[in-house]
Amino acid sequence: MMMGYALSATTVMGVMNGCKADTVTSEAGWKPAFFDAKETDLIKLVTEQILPATDTPGANDVFVHRFMDQMIAEVYTPEMKERFRKGLAELAADCKTTYGKDFADCTDEQRDELLLKHEAAARSTDAQRDEAYAAEKKEFARMASEDFSTGVTYERTNREPFFKLLKEMTIVGYFTSEKIGEEVLNYDPIPGVDIPCLDMSEMPNGRSWSF
Repeated sequence: MMMGYALSATTVMGVMNGCKADTVTSEAGWKPAFFDAKETDLIKLVTEQILPATDTPGANDVFVHRFMDQMIAEVYTPEMKERFRKGLAELAADCKTTYGKDFADCTDEQRDELLLKHEAAARSTDAQRDEAYAAEKKEFARMASEDFSTGVTYERTNREPFFKLLKEMTIVGYFTSEKIGEEVLNYDPIPGVDIPCLDMSEMPNGRSWSF
């Protein structure tokens, strides 16, 4: 619900393959497999802007940027890697053009404005793409029955707008981290009695359980 759209197949596959955010508790010794130093700094700022630390940990507290780096390096196709890197560069360039400074030097209001602008553009791209896919749906379905890698799921995943992939990985990386699972989602490894109808306000911290 937070993302407003379904997860891409690539992200689901990355999680299933074991991509995690907070596998260690420090930045010491960590080296990105995909991002360069400048891209890493920007990703950390953007993901923290999307999920800032409040009464719960922020994106940087659970190393979401590591999840994204591993996901892109190990799961993304070459075309998707190129598109993501290009999208990140365009985001940085747009920030410079719009505000005359880097994302790191912008105010929270300017950062939010920029990210919302790119999210709106991604949603518009989604609508245009879906309209174009309507005419190709039958063909993709036929291809999917013959070879899953060339079917509908693959085609949609490899044409997702950059910002959608960015936001998707930020949220998935955050909520699949151990810290968030235990401290925010109230993960219970040994659940007790099943209560099918319980008022959410009666639950600990007012938050839903992960299982």
